[in-house]
Amino acid sequence: MQEETQPNTPTPQERTRPSRAQRRRAQRRQRALPASVEGRSALLQNLVKRAYPSYEFFVFAVLCGAILGLGYLLDAQAVLVFGILMAPLMSPIVGVNLAIVSGSGSYFFKSLLAFAVGSLLIFLTGALAGLAARIWLPLTLTQAFQHTRLWWPDLVVLALGAMLLAASFVRSEKKPFLPSVMVAYELFLPLNAAAFGLASQVDHLFLEGILVFVVHLGWALLFGALSLFFLGFRPVKLSSWLFSLLAIGILFFVLGNLLLTGTSQTMTNGD
Repeated sequence: MQEETQPNTPTPQERTRPSRAQRRRAQRRQRALPASVEGRSALLQNLVKRAYPSYEFFVFAVLCGAILGLGYLLDAQAVLVFGILMAPLMSPIVGVNLAIVSGSGSYFFKSLLAFAVGSLLIFLTGALAGLAARIWLPLTLTQAFQHTRLWWPDLVVLALGAMLLAASFVRSEKKPFLPSVMVAYELFLPLNAAAFGLASQVDHLFLEGILVFVVHLGWALLFGALSLFFLGFRPVKLSSWLFSLLAIGILFFVLGNLLLTGTSQTMTNGD
């Protein structure tokens, strides 16, 4: 009489080993926003430390701006793409978004100042390329004019990149390089082109480039803050709520006015 074969019974170690679904649920719980005020404060402090830029941000800003200026000087799209790939991680943008949704005024100004310094480096290196361009003027400068105009596809890409940048930064410890490149492309290209136009004294580059940069910056901060808000980052104190509403209201006001100004300028130039 043949003995019935019994299925292999799991060992005690196999019983205690979590399944793949259990591991995924545990990872989601770890990434979820803590329910307690103390847990949220600790998580926010950790994110704030990660978002504050190191010296590498400013070094890569100089390198990125120099390559972008060379790309505009040569009117070469490939060089511009290479320059954007050398752009620093846009963590100060995430820092400003965290400050908006958490209502931290001091960290808002610190993060905004860090981004302003990096942007100034992008501007100065673009201006140096513009000064060099005076030797060879007139030049074609097709790429410079292309990136100092408002385009709706750029706004769509920027909104997507800003949301992915904020969500990826919060959800994972890994650096979100791809969303960062998307945001840097829409911010640094018009800023560098504006500086190039100012130094080279080419008409219709400086003001239009600054306009596009400011509109894109407000657009990125708006959608990044909305992404964090829907992830659960909300102010706790009433004063923090008022600061967040004021910051978002200013973004809407500036963005709307600049869009109207850009539209009126476009109509005037067309006439």
